[in-house]
Amino acid sequence: MGSVYSFIQLVIGWLLVSLPLIVFLYVGVIESQRNLYSYDVGILAYVGWLIALYISTRPNWLVRWFGMGRLMFWHRVLGSLTLVTAIGHYWFSFTMHSEIKYTGLVALILSVIAFLIAVLILSPLGSRSLIGFRHLKTIIRERWSRKSGLWLHRLYISAILLGWLHVHLIIRIANSMYFMMLFDGYTLLVLAIYGWHKLKG
Repeated sequence: MGSVYSFIQLVIGWLLVSLPLIVFLYVGVIESQRNLYSYDVGILAYVGWLIALYISTRPNWLVRWFGMGRLMFWHRVLGSLTLVTAIGHYWFSFTMHSEIKYTGLVALILSVIAFLIAVLILSPLGSRSLIGFRHLKTIIRERWSRKSGLWLHRLYISAILLGWLHVHLIIRIANSMYFMMLFDGYTLLVLAIYGWHKLKG
């Protein structure tokens, strides 16, 4: 029951943080409803990446309110949810210029790699995992250290930067001033917090 409650908390928080971007998108961009839905899913994926990166800095106020265990649960769950939404966004996206298409595609590929690294190297082995899967994880961990896994897992940051560029290349969205101000503000804030966290640590 506790995990369900934590999951609901995460989804509500994720939607609330994403909502202002979605509202500004609908106000500032004239598009078909289908394309707007595709943008919505992309926004959810991008905001999910930012939230996961922010959680990785272990903010004191979140640790005090919710505890480290819940934060790490949110971080792991976001890995799965953002991957699903990113794939959904790519799947339902319409034809774009090549630079838009490929920045999005490479961001998706990097997020998949970072997710697999988290599952295979960084996550607990798990007594309830399938025996074959546990064996695969054990073999991989004999060849890759946790430190190497953490460095490779930071491919998520590259995915975020490519996602940021991907959005800026879509002219109809880039011309929406209020959306872009908020979008850039979210990105800059989280990257600045992450950078400061690394400098301190």
